[in-house]
Amino acid sequence: MKRSFQRVGGLLAGLILAASCQAQSRSLAFLSLEDMQLTRTALQQHSAAPQTEQAWLELKREADRALEQPDATVMRKWMLPPSGSRHDYLSLSAYWWPDASKADGLPWIRHDGKVNPASKNDQSDGVRLAHFTADVQVLALAWYFSGNNAYASKALSMVRSWFIDPQTRMNPNLNYAQGVPGRAEGRHVGVLDGRYFATRVVDSLTLLKSSSVWRADDEAALHKWFSEYLDWLLHSKLALGEHDAPNNHGSWYTTQVAGIAWYLNKPEVVAQMAILARQKIDVQIRADGTQPQELARTRSFHYSYFNLQALTGTAQLAQRSGAGDLWHYRRQGGSLLNALDTLAPYSNDVTPWPWKNRDRISVRLIPLLSLADNSLKSSHYQRWIDAANWSLPAVSDDSYEADIARGAVIQAERETWLLSLPLTHKGDQP
Repeated sequence: MKRSFQRVGGLLAGLILAASCQAQSRSLAFLSLEDMQLTRTALQQHSAAPQTEQAWLELKREADRALEQPDATVMRKWMLPPSGSRHDYLSLSAYWWPDASKADGLPWIRHDGKVNPASKNDQSDGVRLAHFTADVQVLALAWYFSGNNAYASKALSMVRSWFIDPQTRMNPNLNYAQGVPGRAEGRHVGVLDGRYFATRVVDSLTLLKSSSVWRADDEAALHKWFSEYLDWLLHSKLALGEHDAPNNHGSWYTTQVAGIAWYLNKPEVVAQMAILARQKIDVQIRADGTQPQELARTRSFHYSYFNLQALTGTAQLAQRSGAGDLWHYRRQGGSLLNALDTLAPYSNDVTPWPWKNRDRISVRLIPLLSLADNSLKSSHYQRWIDAANWSLPAVSDDSYEADIARGAVIQAERETWLLSLPLTHKGDQP
């Protein structure tokens, strides 16, 4: 059934998108180059909005810090993957803990929403991958907005260490991602770790191609790595388990595969993911706009937002590639816009969240609302965008939670005001 779907989807995609190949190769997957050009001009002319100036200064601070960091590689982890090769990526599932009733703690047991610190250290690669991809992105963007080649040089040094250098490169698979001691060496949910390759790295690479430090052999080596990784995503048994996931994991599979396929100029695969995303919308969103799979979680706000982050990313890419309108799609239950309408009031802390929950960073919703308005040339969500509170949370004793909250606000402001612009603000730009 699945393979039949892939064959039909591939044929359909080829018919729909063959004419778009050349245009696609010159475009970004998730970022808006048009908006970024407007922003860059406004920054250069000192006419940018205060939120844009603030977002740029924070991005530059992060890029300057990244300049001082050693290049990250999968070779630095303490644990050895079951394959025996440190070139294989390895991560531990965040919500699994040793069983206190067992002498050896095995097998680990699940506490949904409660993060085990053992999954967030240098023993494995999970945090390392997140930091690496974030650093590459901020460096590429800092180069784009400033023209300072030091940022591009460092970004490409990091990219070559992670993907290309035979001594340090990561093998293009996630066979040992989100493992659980005593239960599984790697699980299909670990495919989620790779979302950053699509959402952060591929557009960074496209930007960096225009820098003077890009080398001719970089393109071939990176194309080879991402081609092998895409093949793993499309055909490995582990990854296909994520393909079928009924919750945010399935949504992120479509976004990750579509983004990498876009980078590799494979429009037929982007179209397959647009078809798959429709299936996800059918089963994930009710007529009232709620997402039952995500509301069942102990972090129900986070996962409701997180699922829509994936689906809106795929919707934008489907629209950009000519693979159809996912924003309005509805066959049964609700639509993507229904879900955004349901969540929009909770972008402001004043509106209480009525479901069980552990944490809430309301402003995370704002980039999704802005993206929808920009994509549909609408001001439907403008009142929520205007009401957003960009104040950074106070530093608390819990450095992990405080860092997450502050980082989320900074990222939301960056996505709304630096990497994109609210639709009603664009006419004010020079």
